[in-house]
Amino acid sequence: MPIRVKFWGTRGSLPAPLTAVQVRDKVVRALEAARGLPLPSTAEELIAFVEQLPFGARATCGGNTPCVQVDTGGPDYVLLDAGTGLRDFAHQYRLTHKPGSSPGFATEKTFHLLLSHLHWDHVQGLPFFYPLYVPGHRLIVYGGHERMEEAVRQQFSAPSFPVPYELLRAKIEYRRVADGETLDIAGCTVRVAAQNHPGGSFGYRFERDGQALVYSTDCEHKQTAALCTDYPLLRFFADADLLIFDAMYSLAEASYSKADWGHSSNVQGVELAARARVKRLALFHHDPHQGDDELENVLFNTRMYAELYHQDKGRKLNGTQKYPAEILLAYDGLELDL
Repeated sequence: MPIRVKFWGTRGSLPAPLTAVQVRDKVVRALEAARGLPLPSTAEELIAFVEQLPFGARATCGGNTPCVQVDTGGPDYVLLDAGTGLRDFAHQYRLTHKPGSSPGFATEKTFHLLLSHLHWDHVQGLPFFYPLYVPGHRLIVYGGHERMEEAVRQQFSAPSFPVPYELLRAKIEYRRVADGETLDIAGCTVRVAAQNHPGGSFGYRFERDGQALVYSTDCEHKQTAALCTDYPLLRFFADADLLIFDAMYSLAEASYSKADWGHSSNVQGVELAARARVKRLALFHHDPHQGDDELENVLFNTRMYAELYHQDKGRKLNGTQKYPAEILLAYDGLELDL
């Protein structure tokens, strides 16, 4: 079974739900596109019409902060970060794991939660994680920060939240990880890499049966360091089937106006993915100020940059660089197989 990835939250810094005006504008764009066309007579025809609209008109990247599920095919659940997307995962879990709801139902489940770091947008979903309130469930929290347990406990502290940590019913364990460490989680070998971010962050590389997934968010790649042939994260990214990459800023923002803020750009993602021979690149940790149309434009420009830059430097690549076969925009609900 291939490793499957599902995105439950893809925004950075804070949640960014659609406003009523933004929803209205999507409806208006759809109606404008339908002007002069025969009205579809069935739901299937309506869906087919909507599906051919631009992404910004027919869909949304969503507003949840980071949470990514890694499905390895085994009984355990693996989650990357605990932003508000964790609530949606927990809601789906609750709907599908009631007694009698599925042949493989079990009252006791193990969840592996790997935290990139402890900033609020990466832990704020924890109080709404349904399994924490169910006896017999087990949560193992991995992270490289010394105050990891304290940060989790704070999410349940008064006056911010009414249920104290001590009343949680699940068994919670904490496992401190370090740069360069290798773990065995849910049948995968998981490598840990320290990253450049205020307060520090950690990336995770999953490997199994020749498949490789890299989760690298909240990392600022300094241009001078990233261009070096011995840049450590190049080895960490090397030959990944999927690289989930923090592309929150434009190159200008990452290099100048928002330098040292701890995030990277779409251009840096393309360049590093090319040098590391990454097969698929997923732009992630979207700026909460950017709407769906703006993010769709970021994706278009990223793909154009990769194609044009590849054509311009194609004769110089000599087999050491290969631009990703696919560049995509991560959005809440997106599912991918490695």
